[in-house]
Amino acid sequence: MSRRGMTLVEMLVAVTATLLIMAAVAQAFSAFGSAISGGRSVLELDARMRTAAWRLRNDLAGATARPVPPLNPAAGEVYLEIIEGPATDYRTAGLVSTTGTTVSGDHDDALLLTTRSQETPFIGRAPGTGSAIDDTFESTLAEVCWFARATPATANPVTYTLYRKQMLVMGYVGTDPFTTARGNTLPWAAIGGSWSGYFNSPCDVSARLELTSSGTTLYPNTLADLTRRENRFLHNPAGVTGMTNYPFEFAGGNHQSTTPTDGLFFDTAQRQGEDVVLTNVLSFDVRVFDPGVPVYATVNGSALVPGDPGFTNSPVASGGYVDLGHGIGTNSLLAGVFTSGSATRFGGYGHSKSSLAGSGSTRRVYDTWNLGYEADGHDQDGDGIRDNATNGLDDDSDGSFDEPAYDGNQDGVLEDTGEFETLPPYPYPLRGIEVRIRCYEPSSRQVRQVTIRHTFVPH
Repeated sequence: MSRRGMTLVEMLVAVTATLLIMAAVAQAFSAFGSAISGGRSVLELDARMRTAAWRLRNDLAGATARPVPPLNPAAGEVYLEIIEGPATDYRTAGLVSTTGTTVSGDHDDALLLTTRSQETPFIGRAPGTGSAIDDTFESTLAEVCWFARATPATANPVTYTLYRKQMLVMGYVGTDPFTTARGNTLPWAAIGGSWSGYFNSPCDVSARLELTSSGTTLYPNTLADLTRRENRFLHNPAGVTGMTNYPFEFAGGNHQSTTPTDGLFFDTAQRQGEDVVLTNVLSFDVRVFDPGVPVYATVNGSALVPGDPGFTNSPVASGGYVDLGHGIGTNSLLAGVFTSGSATRFGGYGHSKSSLAGSGSTRRVYDTWNLGYEADGHDQDGDGIRDNATNGLDDDSDGSFDEPAYDGNQDGVLEDTGEFETLPPYPYPLRGIEVRIRCYEPSSRQVRQVTIRHTFVPH
């Protein structure tokens, strides 16, 4: 007798096989979909990183200051400043800082500079009635700060948000909040006595805080004002409190304070959407070119500089991009080349007369500085003598007499640097900088990096 159909067992086997095939196909489509989605996310991240790199290159291309410290304020070149935080970037699994804390990378650097727009003017927020004209200021000059802050509630990995704070350099505003009726000033009390109140006014004009006979007051900065460190963004939020020593550094010490206070407006000011450049950032690493730094070659031909894993001071070449205060002061290849000082230029922690010198895991700062501190009528070094290097006296009794720098009859060179009341932390020209921005793409779990290099040497 012939069979006319399938048994129940055969039917179950067929259904099971069909379901397995369908599951395999669905899994394959899911994998393809995830790959396509991840690839699209990576492409979008690459585009955002290219945009960030383009903005940073434009800022550096328009830099107004020659990095040849100390600068003469009469030239109006303003400033370039690099703050190297305690974290370092080992670029290996289990990245650790110099303090032993596990980090995602070198995330606590900051780059500050004055820059001039070569094309359209910079635009900043202004108090107004809501129209586009009333709500914006414009200027071809701006004070710009690039920095990263930890993104709340992130782990494995910890990520950061990269910001670009832009403050327009206008000098005279003459409208809200620096009205003519106020003499182009803004009383500190009028904005609640906090930088958060100023930025949320809103106002994107570069301003300095001063203690005057009439009270604590904000003044819009000119280029000449910004040659002084205490007038810049994130510096001296408490105002000038005395006429003996100007506060060269920002208050509170660490510019990335883990316990922000209202005075440290770098930490507490409410960030605005237009300030955000990138999210999911693993590191924002600003490096300087040190012509004397030793370069070590591995057996496979890789070039290593101080800070790289596996580096040893057995150089085969010299010159590379490194962190400020990288800790290597000698280079056997350059023995006898330099008559004084170490073979490297940025291996230490800065000159003590800058008031920025640190040691161990503290911050390091490169600053183009200001010769005006030597002829401003104030006693910055607290020795009881004002303007030692320009008062026409041999205050250090070394037999060398001072040459006034600003009397109009001299060549502008101070002969006796031993009498300077202040000195830049690193009194060396800066040939170039390198900025590495590394980001994490969560859906594909890929890490992408863009490197921006800028030379300050004319070419």
